[in-house]
Amino acid sequence: MELADVHVGNPVVRGALTVFPVFNGAAVEKRGYDLHAPSIEVTERAGSPVVGELVVTNAGARPALVLEGELLEGGWQHRVAARSVVVDPGASVVLEVRCVEHGRWHGAGKHVRSGRRAPVQVRAAAGQHEVWERVRRYGQSETESLLETTRSVDDAAAALVRGLRPLRHQSGVLIGVGGQPLLLEVFDSPQTLAEVWDGLLHAAAVDAVPAPPVETPGRRARRFVQRVKTVPLTATDRERAGGATPYAQVSVLGWRGRAVQTVAINPRHELVTA
Repeated sequence: MELADVHVGNPVVRGALTVFPVFNGAAVEKRGYDLHAPSIEVTERAGSPVVGELVVTNAGARPALVLEGELLEGGWQHRVAARSVVVDPGASVVLEVRCVEHGRWHGAGKHVRSGRRAPVQVRAAAGQHEVWERVRRYGQSETESLLETTRSVDDAAAALVRGLRPLRHQSGVLIGVGGQPLLLEVFDSPQTLAEVWDGLLHAAAVDAVPAPPVETPGRRARRFVQRVKTVPLTATDRERAGGATPYAQVSVLGWRGRAVQTVAINPRHELVTA
C-alpha cells in the first residue's frame, strides 16, 4: 500500500491558504464503495457508550467508507473519526474516534454525517487530552464543542474558499498554510475527492484564517510530496499502513489492492507543533 504516482499542479492562493491540485496516476473510474449513502449508520455503542468508540453499520448493498478526520455530530458528544474504515455490506464495525465536545455526555444514540471535517490542528493531536486542548484554542463554547468554538471564523473560512472546485481528473489536494505545506490527502477516485471537497477545504480554511497571508511555494509542496514517498510504511492491520519521519506522518487505507486514501501531515508545521 504505497503512495500512488502523483502529480502536483499549479496552486490557488487565498490569503494564508495555498491549495495545490493533486492528480493520482493510479486513480480508478469505478471505485466500488459508497461514501455518504443513507444506508450507513453511525451510533454509540449499545448498553454503555464509550468516548473513544462508535459503531458503523452498513445496511446497503455496497461497501461503505468512513474517512479519518470526518466529524460525527450528535450522539452523546460530537466525535471525529481517528482512522478510516471500509465496512462490508450488512456488517458493523467499531470505529476509533476522538471526542471534540468535552462538556457533554448525554443525548441521542445516533450521529449525523454532515460532511464536515476537523481542522488539521485537531486531526494531528497526539491523544484525547490534546484534542480537547486544541479545540479550546478556537474559542469559547458551553460544552467545548469544536462545531461551536470554530463558529467565530466559519464565515471568514467560507469566504476564503468560496468558488474553489476540484479540477477535472483531480483526486487529491495539498494544503499549504502560512508558507509551509500542512496536509496532503489523496484518494483513489476523483468522485471521492469531489464528495469530501467542501468539508476538507472549509476545515483547512479554519486553520488558515488567523495565519499570516504567506503563499506556500510550489517547490516546498513538491519537496513535501517527495518526502512522503520515502516514508517507510508498516502494516497496522489487513487494510491500514502507516509510518513517520521527522518530515511527514503518513497513513494509508488499502482496499482491493489499491490505496483508497493516503493522508500525510507535516509534523514540523507550527499548527502541528504548537
